[in-house]
Amino acid sequence: MIDREFNVGDSPSVKVRIKSGRVRVAPGESGMVRVLVDTGDPTFEVTQRGDAIVAAGERSGRAEVTVHAPPMIDLDVATASGDITVIPAVSRLDIATASGAVEFDSATRLQVKTASGDVRGKRVDGEARCITVSGDIRILETADRVDVSTASGDITIAESRGSLSAASVSGDIRVDRLLGPELNAKSMSGGVRLGIPPRTRLDLDAHTLSGKMDLPSPSPTPEPPQREMSVKVRLVSGNLRIVRVD
Repeated sequence: MIDREFNVGDSPSVKVRIKSGRVRVAPGESGMVRVLVDTGDPTFEVTQRGDAIVAAGERSGRAEVTVHAPPMIDLDVATASGDITVIPAVSRLDIATASGAVEFDSATRLQVKTASGDVRGKRVDGEARCITVSGDIRILETADRVDVSTASGDITIAESRGSLSAASVSGDIRVDRLLGPELNAKSMSGGVRLGIPPRTRLDLDAHTLSGKMDLPSPSPTPEPPQREMSVKVRLVSGNLRIVRVD
């Protein structure tokens, strides 16, 4: 077992490199980063250079890494088959994993690449980019430009307040509450469902080859719009459904 503590400044960063296992980031004390590693790899090291902490091993053994860190760190994790869980809010979250699942609470900027793992998060305040092959992507709230894509997984955004680009091959795309200025969605066989709040002027450009379109009827008592929104949807066999939400 490795157990090391480091004093850090106001802008610490943590980088973790493991072949398999698990990475968990938990809340820690201000000005300090503690790293615990359970592994049989004798080459595994935890080192510090300035405010940057690096935890990595050269062999392919399994490692369980727990990081106790203050909020708003920069976190960079790469693993082949490890799950990643991030509890405190982070500044930049950069994750690459093949078959591991990713779960986080809040990030200012996000970049995730995974093959078969799911991506689940509560909030992204800045730009976000998520790419997965067969995993699902679910984020509760996004506030800036977001680019998400998957092959067979589903994409769900509970509330989008920025520009959103979503693409899938056979997975469904769902935005429960669309508040941003623009949406660009495309899918081969998956469907698209969008929730549009009232008093929205919608500039809709939608096309599907063999799917159906279900659009809301015009409001009998239209009110002056509070927002304008551009929505572009391209489908092959999937259905498009747009509903009004409160």
